[in-house]
Amino acid sequence: MKPHLSTLQNIYLSFYWFASNVQWTALIIIVVPREVLYLVGKNHSASVLSILVIIGSLIATVVQPWGGLVSDHLRHRWGRRRPYILAGTSGNIAGLLLMGYARHNFWIFVTGYMLVQLSSNFAQAAYQALIPDLVPDTQRGTAAGYMGFMTQFAIIFGALLPRLLGDTTVYWAMAGFLVVGWAITHWGVREQSSGQAVTSTEPTHWIRDMWISPRQHPDFWWVFGTRLLVMLGFGTLENYLFYYLKFTAHISNPESTVFDLLALLTVGSLVSVLAAGWLSDRLGQRKSLVVIGGSLMGLTALVFAVTTNISLIMVMGVVFGFGYGIYLSTDWALAVDVLPPGRLEGRSMGLWQASFNLAQVGAGLIAGAVVAPLALLINLGVAYRILFIVTFLYFILGSIFIQKVKTAR
Repeated sequence: MKPHLSTLQNIYLSFYWFASNVQWTALIIIVVPREVLYLVGKNHSASVLSILVIIGSLIATVVQPWGGLVSDHLRHRWGRRRPYILAGTSGNIAGLLLMGYARHNFWIFVTGYMLVQLSSNFAQAAYQALIPDLVPDTQRGTAAGYMGFMTQFAIIFGALLPRLLGDTTVYWAMAGFLVVGWAITHWGVREQSSGQAVTSTEPTHWIRDMWISPRQHPDFWWVFGTRLLVMLGFGTLENYLFYYLKFTAHISNPESTVFDLLALLTVGSLVSVLAAGWLSDRLGQRKSLVVIGGSLMGLTALVFAVTTNISLIMVMGVVFGFGYGIYLSTDWALAVDVLPPGRLEGRSMGLWQASFNLAQVGAGLIAGAVVAPLALLINLGVAYRILFIVTFLYFILGSIFIQKVKTAR
């Protein structure tokens, strides 16, 4: 039996997630789009950003399950997961500093960004497996709520850092957050020692262990597929919000508006995320909460597609945050509910997280296919409206098909 986790233990467990999301919010929402716009210009910025997102996400898609499998198999006296979290965090920091000192050299900047993708996702692969390792069944929703809370709480810091700090200093700040987040989780989490034994080094065993049969475990793949659809919507909004505000809403200072919008989104999500996770434990109705959260996010995308009223956009930011908070905590707990049995939680969580990474690839490919040709035929702002209608469909389909899950409520 896994011991009950206190509030402080949940905070320790989730704090590394906070630090990681500070970094990715800053990079994806502002730092990378702004740097790409500076380096390649307005006309090529969307396509170049899409390429970077696709390549980075493909790296993450491969690294997440394999990194999780490494932490499943290779044991250390620090525990099953913590040594690999440290290794990935170290490489992540090196990549950030390489980006910071690129001096506007495109290829050095890209090399640093890819190193961040590789290392961060290796660390996350081991880190995410701590939840099924340590959290008792009756607290999965609560623990997922804390993870969601940290995700959303990080948004405000991630959006604020690029506004307050210079081009190089912001990378040092992100690295500092990672060091603090790693230290709190590393020393706060009491993971059992797993010794020095290696369970298997046979390549054929590792390849076999990567497979989860859709026939034997269909619910895992339904959760995977529905999250893929919802994250396609989230990835599109996340990666193209800056350009939507600039070219559709005609905001002269989109950096400032992004910060204001994300602050309101964070307020909405913080209201719902912990309560939704707790309710999903008490009521056992995770699927219904997933539908509610996904539908609210879809409504936001639809409103964005038909308006440029900044006041309404801000209101819908709160609505999106409220829905995202509900979705984030309940879907994460639902994923743990349907994990295949056995001691390969790192592999399974890495594959589940690959749905997010594949969504980033799909979001970039589809957005590029939608915006680039349309921009040659119609106004660029209208092209982004059409993209957000597509985004609405992602959210709605992902919400509908969650009902296919049979072994969890």
